[in-house]
Amino acid sequence: MVETFTDVDTREPAIQIAGRFLGIVVFLVGIAMLGLSFSLAYRAFNDPDSLISIRDLTSDAATMPAVIYLRIVLKLVLLFAMGYIGSLVAARGAYLFFSAKREVRRAITGD
Repeated sequence: MVETFTDVDTREPAIQIAGRFLGIVVFLVGIAMLGLSFSLAYRAFNDPDSLISIRDLTSDAATMPAVIYLRIVLKLVLLFAMGYIGSLVAARGAYLFFSAKREVRRAITGD
């Protein structure tokens, strides 16, 4: 007696459909975060007044240069963190989508 396997096409369970949907949503949220961080970076580097205010540089008040540079570094670190977290969220969404893949069930047919 020889056992042969045939693929049986069945509907996906609801949990797999929900997992795929959740994966797509999380992936799109991550992509939106990446797009927002790239948009903010583009705006920050095209408009020099958004990183360092010209008013702060030319003011007569005794503003310490360290305070100005600290604000710049803080903005750049937060921008980097937002991009990094956005890429992590997008990667997690892709992982969720592909981990909820459909598995083909096999039926044993015999004599």
